[in-house]
Amino acid sequence: MDDGDIRSRFDGRGLVEIEGYAAVKERAEEIAYALGYELIHTERRGGAAVPLAMGGAYRRPARVRLVFRRDDDPRARRRAEQAIERLRAGGPLLTDAELTPPPPPPSPPPPYTPRPPAPRPRRSLEPQPPPPPRPPGPRIPPRPLHPPLPPAPPAPSAE
Repeated sequence: MDDGDIRSRFDGRGLVEIEGYAAVKERAEEIAYALGYELIHTERRGGAAVPLAMGGAYRRPARVRLVFRRDDDPRARRRAEQAIERLRAGGPLLTDAELTPPPPPPSPPPPYTPRPPAPRPRRSLEPQPPPPPRPPGPRIPPRPLHPPLPPAPPAPSAE
């Protein structure tokens, strides 16, 4: 099944079913993504070893059945419109940016686990020695508590 056959299946219907060999799965998913569809179901069929008359066996290629659903998200619709415009202009169906899948969503933050409180320093019940004395400061004479009072005014004369 070539790209043209796969593209022709995605004609705007709600559900699209594609059956083919397992090798077509990856390409069908890329085309479906570009045309605004998402894969909802994959069913594998066959792929068993088949005996041959000469005594050897070969592996029959597996077949798959893929079911896609139209994605009506505005981003998917816009992506499909751009892909159709590129096809009509003779360009590729998928751009390089569309070939790389979008990054997975960020993981949820880890659950909150409260930290245990820091242990308090242990204190002995025995009396503690007094702290060491402070080193002596510079020898400066102490200042008076209040400045000296001004001299008393002269007594009034009797004249």
